This record gives sequence, C-alpha cells and structure tokens, in this order.
Amino acid sequence: MRNLYALMGILLLLATTAVAGSFTAEMDVKTYVDASNANQTFADGDLLWAASQGGEPEKLTYLSVINMFGSQGIFEPELIASATLTLDAAQVDNPGKVKAYFMHGETFDTRTWYDKDEYDSEVFSPSVSIDKEGSYTLDVTPLIKKAIEVCTEGCGYSIVIAAEDDASVGFSSGRGSGDGPVLKFETE
Repeated sequence: MRNLYALMGILLLLATTAVAGSFTAEMDVKTYVDASNANQTFADGDLLWAASQGGEPEKLTYLSVINMFGSQGIFEPELIASATLTLDAAQVDNPGKVKAYFMHGETFDTRTWYDKDEYDSEVFSPSVSIDKEGSYTLDVTPLIKKAIEVCTEGCGYSIVIAAEDDASVGFSSGRGSGDGPVLKFETE
C-alpha cells in the first residue's frame, strides 16, 4: 500500500512539473485573405496583410496554431500566466492599430475571402499601434485561455489579425526576409 502512495506521489509531482514553464507554439498555416482579390489564396507569400478601410476589414491575417496543450499537460485555462504573439511589421502602408482575435478551427492554405471563417469578436487582444517597420508584441493571453477552454484535446484553433481605423500593415510570414509570427505562452 505504501508503494502505491509513493507511486501516486511521483506521478502527481511529474504531472505538476510538466505544466510549469515556457512554450513556443508551432504554426502550420500562415496566410491572409483579401476582399479585393476574394478568390485568391496567399499562403505562399512573404507578407501577411491586415488592412481596413472605413472601419471595415479589407485584409485579414490567419495563423493556424498546432494544438499541443494535451501533450504539454495543459488542461485548464487558469494554468496560463501570459501569452504573447510577436509580429514583424515588414511594410507599413498606412499606420494604425491591429488586434488579434480567437477563431475556433484550423486555417487551411486554400483559404480565400469568400470561404473565410468568422473569428470570435468577443475574445481579442488589446490593440497595438503600428507606426513603422519593426517588431511588435500583442498580449494574446485571453485567446490562449479560450483555446484551452474549447480545444484542450487537440482540436484546431487560429489567431486572426485585423486592422482598425484605416491601417494597412504587411507582417513577415517568415518565408522571405524577417522573422515570422512567434506565439509564446507561460504557465503557472
């Protein structure tokens, strides 16, 4: 009986230490959709665009994240201390703010404006002002907590980058020069 308690204690200790730490999430598809080119796909480009005109999105960036929560031992949203998404603005045609939104479901490299999925307009990051080329970090903690809430056991999720005001920004996809998007999260 004492051996059983010892084994249970070791397993509990391993389970709690497996969750604590810093993780970098992998992305399998990075693309954008464009209302002006509604039938085209852009998954093979060097830039990922987010643009709006008159408060309405014209281009949206979709980042499909590989869900590894279960294998990382993360089963509760409360375990996430913080999460950040770093983007390299490689071209700024019109300065302004961008925001990240949660989307349940993965994004495919064939995505077009006509078949784009809607993101959850109630789960988003604080806006970040982009005025010139460079690296910018968005606090996506609420998005990752929502992803754990609805996708712990491996379902797909995506992050959608939308521009506000009349901003137009091209982010490096990582295929050409510049770093691609990097999603990191810290657990308690």
